[in-house]
Amino acid sequence: MKEKKIIAFTICFILFSVLSAPAFERCIMCGMDANKSETKFTVQVTKGSKELSKGEYSFCCLHCLVLFKLRLKNGEIGSILVRDYNTVTDKYDSGDMIDAAKAFYLVEGNLIPKGSMVPFMLIFSTQKTAGIFKKVYGGRILNWEQVLKYTKP
Repeated sequence: MKEKKIIAFTICFILFSVLSAPAFERCIMCGMDANKSETKFTVQVTKGSKELSKGEYSFCCLHCLVLFKLRLKNGEIGSILVRDYNTVTDKYDSGDMIDAAKAFYLVEGNLIPKGSMVPFMLIFSTQKTAGIFKKVYGGRILNWEQVLKYTKP
């Protein structure tokens, strides 16, 4: 009887540990924890391809998203969201997600975001905020179309 109680307690402990652990999303391209990235992107694929099914995918940075788009080939992307750097805090998975096509991208600045790969960039919901960071850290402000050309492999 004592052994059954120990086994039951062990099973409950394991299940509780797994259920209460913070969730994380791996970047599908490089395996980094996308939730830790200050430049996290999420993409909703509405039509998959041979290699990739439809669904939501997370990325640590624009570099990985660009590589993903190359693999998607004939698939279709419905929406792309990106983390607004101005809303990021020290908390895990913090920061508002905004429409990537409406965001402003500060590239070639002196501030390197956490959990990102080159080319490093800071992403903002307003051009005014991007301009404030540009005055402090330097760089260039790009829109969505410009930043896609900037990161083209």
